[in-house]
Amino acid sequence: MSDSLNLYRLQKLDTAIDQKETRLEEIEIILNDNQELIKAKKKLEKAKAIEKEIRIQLNQIVDKVESQRIKRKTNQASLFSGNIKNPKALQDLQMESEALARYIAQLEDQQLEKMIAFEEAENTVAQAAKTVERIKVASIEENAALLGERSKLEDELSRLHKEKKAVIQSIPQKTRTLYTQLRKTKRGVAVASVSDGGCSICGQALNPANLQSIRSGSKLIFCPSCGRILYEG
Repeated sequence: MSDSLNLYRLQKLDTAIDQKETRLEEIEIILNDNQELIKAKKKLEKAKAIEKEIRIQLNQIVDKVESQRIKRKTNQASLFSGNIKNPKALQDLQMESEALARYIAQLEDQQLEKMIAFEEAENTVAQAAKTVERIKVASIEENAALLGERSKLEDELSRLHKEKKAVIQSIPQKTRTLYTQLRKTKRGVAVASVSDGGCSICGQALNPANLQSIRSGSKLIFCPSCGRILYEG
């Protein structure tokens, strides 16, 4: 078996290995980096913080309303107890009662606004939580497929490396070194097939003498244009 044929087989194996290793790297990046989920979690945390702040404000207004109602109730009790006879004092109590009633009404309006805002905040949190769960489920399903693909790729790589090891053993060390050097300088492709009388990589036409030498396999023939080793099956 000629060196050019063995090198061509090696090239095909290396190309397949490169492709599968690139895909494995892509899978690892996807598995370790879910930006959509990270963003969704941040939105949920922000929504929860807003909900908490509104709840605190609502509780403060509720407490204030209750304290003012107690204060007005005390005022009303004094006003209608009959114990206060001074007209001026009664007038002051009446004015205070009316002021408290107006203030309580204002607080109740604020309370209603905060209750509406709190309900909206709760809905926002609920929607954000649903989004996080949806992305988690989708991620699990996607990751399951990716994990299955990764396992298959790893099995295929193991097989390809075994085949590569067997092919390498039939190639002289000097020729392997040349192949490796070409792979580094020719973007991973050291061996090109002959197609339509020319190099399949760069398209350079080959003269009859070169074609005959390539077919005989007696020695390595290089493309006069791109410098790759040529093989014709």
